Amino acid sequence: MSDGLFISFEGVDGAGKTTQVQQAHNYLQERGLRSRVTREPGGTPVGLTIRELVLHGLAAFPSVAVTGGTDVVDASDDLAPRTEALLYAADRAEHVAQVVRPALERGDIVLCDRYLDSSLAYQAGGRDLSVDVIRRLSLWASQDLLPKRTYLLDADPSQSKSRLDHEPDRLESAGDDFQQHVRQAFLQLAQREPDRFLVIDATQSIEQVWQIIQDDLDKLVEGREPDLPQVDDDLPDVDDENDDTGAQDDADKDESAAGYEDDEQATETDWTESADTSDQDDQSMESGTAGGDADDDSVPVGSRARWLLRPRLLRKTR
Repeated sequence: MSDGLFISFEGVDGAGKTTQVQQAHNYLQERGLRSRVTREPGGTPVGLTIRELVLHGLAAFPSVAVTGGTDVVDASDDLAPRTEALLYAADRAEHVAQVVRPALERGDIVLCDRYLDSSLAYQAGGRDLSVDVIRRLSLWASQDLLPKRTYLLDADPSQSKSRLDHEPDRLESAGDDFQQHVRQAFLQLAQREPDRFLVIDATQSIEQVWQIIQDDLDKLVEGREPDLPQVDDDLPDVDDENDDTGAQDDADKDESAAGYEDDEQATETDWTESADTSDQDDQSMESGTAGGDADDDSVPVGSRARWLLRPRLLRKTR
């Protein structure tokens, strides 16, 4: 593998992972370091389908999931714990093969919103499945790929859930006892691998949490050369004498043409401003919330998978 760097962000729902992932991405880009934001579940087109199923249940697919001879799926229908674990493993296998490993081979810094440790905390800790079984399953699916660093944003679920700004999914609705078991499972994982985990008190402000991550991130990327194209802001010198000679004649000659070009430029400016506004709206869906669990609004702007979420977003507004 090349000089790629794999970093994951973990924690209970509402701990602020998605916000810090975006902070890290922006910071690395400013330093000229190429980074890739992704997530689990749902980091690939296949993963998006799995994400809908594990987070929203069979009711997310009323047209394809047939129950009792009808096309109506009962909201009480749910996934068995082993089925859920296998679906997460399938998502991870596809995600690592199609996104994470290729990016690391290119030398990118991969920032992942949830990874293997979420399976261990939620399926083993919350669902009472065997930690060893879930770990072996996840390592098999990922071909033993582990992050270099895992930032665990630790918060009491009773506090962090107040940050959620969307309708709770299956896991977020599992109850306080479930969430407390998940938190304890995360902390136990961090104790077992202190060299990989950095546990951060997520009840601090966004800026305080980010400062801790930034300080550690600086150490991880120390010595890496910028690999993003650098923009040269220096404009070439203009020959003032040549610029002045005949300037008025040229202006008079091309008066009508200049007016036409101005109209085109105005049109182009309007289009650009509209695109910029759209980008800002999209970005606000990603990182404007100080918490959340990488729901639909966490898909990176420009991601090829983002358009696949539109049917679900439309469904939400109905």
